[in-house]
Amino acid sequence: MGMTADQDIATSNKAVVERLVRDIVNGGQVELLDEVLADDFVAHGVGSGPAGPDGMRGLITTWRAAFPDWQDHIDEIVAEGDLVVLKITARGTHDGPLLGIDPTGEAVQWGMIEMVRVADGKITEQWGYSDFAEVVRHLRKVAASKTEQQTQQEA
Repeated sequence: MGMTADQDIATSNKAVVERLVRDIVNGGQVELLDEVLADDFVAHGVGSGPAGPDGMRGLITTWRAAFPDWQDHIDEIVAEGDLVVLKITARGTHDGPLLGIDPTGEAVQWGMIEMVRVADGKITEQWGYSDFAEVVRHLRKVAASKTEQQTQQEA
């Protein structure tokens, strides 16, 4: 029994999102964003959010500088119609500055739930939730502790 047109679309849309994670986020090939994101791409719910491929390219470049070994692992992926939902576990080592926090060398992990809309083979919108705020709190504590230790050693 063959796949229906709706199943074909869902499978194709999952492949676009999987390519974003595999080749661009994990592989660092930000030049491919123009092939995966629509020109009018919008990320909802992340402040002003990155807009278009160039906005996302800047965001990914900043994150890869802070976490050079950053990898997203897709734990679950579900697609229906033009929507794809992912449960992701992200990991990386904080080896570069991020959000005013000096590198700590800490290996960290955070979870994300992402929902994206795909139209004509490109991602047009993204909504997401992440527990990364907990990671930021942890990194700030580690950085403060390292600063305090350095101050004590210098005294």
